[in-house]
Amino acid sequence: MNWAWLKFIVDLLTNEAVIEPIIAVVLGYGVNAYARNRRYRIIMDLTADVVDYIEEHYKEWGIKGNAKMQKFMEIFVKEYKKQMGRKPKQIELETARIRAEALVQRARRSMPAKFYQEVKN
Repeated sequence: MNWAWLKFIVDLLTNEAVIEPIIAVVLGYGVNAYARNRRYRIIMDLTADVVDYIEEHYKEWGIKGNAKMQKFMEIFVKEYKKQMGRKPKQIELETARIRAEALVQRARRSMPAKFYQEVKN
């Protein structure tokens, strides 16, 4: 059997002029994917932590309604800057805002209706 084509492909792929750009592309893709995943994880973790923090303290701060979201955004931006070294972009803020609303809605749905009415009043 003629394996010349296989030898040609192996020689081509192991050639320095070909392998170096391939390694650079693969490393670049990996670094980019890691950074994107890290940023997403930080947004999700910070959002959950800040929502919990606000839910624990909003009564003593005397805030409710939209003031809770303003407080959330204030704390989120500060903590995000600590973690990432820069302020969050608008799209990251929107993701955090949506995630925070979802967490609060899930918490409300998981409460029994009678308990929620008592807390609301």
